Amino acid sequence: MKINKTTLSVVAVSVVFGLCHEARADASPDEVATPSPRHETVGQFELGYRGSFVTSAGLNPFSTDDYLAQLSLVASRTLFVRGPLSFAGGVSWDHGGTSATSRGDATSLLLDRLTVPLEGRLQFRRWGYAFLRVAPGAAALRVEVDDPSAPAPLKKSQWAFATDLSAGYSFPIWTVAHGAHGVSRLWLQAEGGYGWMPDASVDLGTGAMQASNVNLAPIAMRGGFFRAAVAASF
Repeated sequence: MKINKTTLSVVAVSVVFGLCHEARADASPDEVATPSPRHETVGQFELGYRGSFVTSAGLNPFSTDDYLAQLSLVASRTLFVRGPLSFAGGVSWDHGGTSATSRGDATSLLLDRLTVPLEGRLQFRRWGYAFLRVAPGAAALRVEVDDPSAPAPLKKSQWAFATDLSAGYSFPIWTVAHGAHGVSRLWLQAEGGYGWMPDASVDLGTGAMQASNVNLAPIAMRGGFFRAAVAASF
């Protein structure tokens, strides 16, 4: 399934504004509380939009703007707490693709990143928390060229090591009263960093003739990225 960049943007913005509006409408005066300086061991789920800037020449047959949009899902849990510092671990999935026309042939690329985010956090009480995140894992890259002269579309799929290194900030937008303090349940997040993958060969073929029909320049799916997300903790 290929996700259109405009569709991704509209969905992400709609979800964020919808959740924010619902939280503000449901909040009572008692729910506007200062978050506790003590971290609770909580789970967190993030739904966001990831945009990556890939300048590799190997991407040119598959993209017109050196940009990859992805839907981003993250589930994590706090594992360690000491004062204003905490540590969380989780799992993350980023999915998206791009398409173009190269020498009259329709082309497409899909990228799935499956990583394990390891995140250190610094709490600023009512102002949320800053975080540093490293996310090692693997990525599945699938490319396709629809050549009318070939008996079937030319394809190549491969797995490779992948990792992210990033920093960001999470700001609470809905805090529920809990004793003398409060517990934040809804957050807005902004993050930026660098995503890395090794060069991927693009030797396309069909069926048993895989890797024998067309050889394109290797693709280096690495570069700077940003992520905007809404997160719910429980």
